[in-house]
Amino acid sequence: MKVTEKCDIYSYGVVLLELLTGRTPVQPIEEGGDLVTWTRHHIRNHNNTLTSEILDNRLNLQDQVTVSHMITVLKIALLCTKLNPTERPSTREVVSMLIESNEREGNLTLSPD
Repeated sequence: MKVTEKCDIYSYGVVLLELLTGRTPVQPIEEGGDLVTWTRHHIRNHNNTLTSEILDNRLNLQDQVTVSHMITVLKIALLCTKLNPTERPSTREVVSMLIESNEREGNLTLSPD
């Protein structure tokens, strides 16, 4: 397999899913076998909606602004892990989406230097 930017983006998406869900990349076979499959099944089983139930339950999820930001990042992770590599965003697009998400939530603006 040739390693490409789209492979790197997929891996980055998996890391984001690990951080957001608190799960490891390898899941039991009965839960899909991998984190991406588990995440997609979880969303499908919840009427295709993203709720805080998918997020790491060890976190304090009382702050709705934080939960909203985490759900936005989860959406970015799902884009990064699309099955078709040509549908995945570029690294530049992912960085742009993350910065935009951060700014939209009222966090500090990241400087490009």
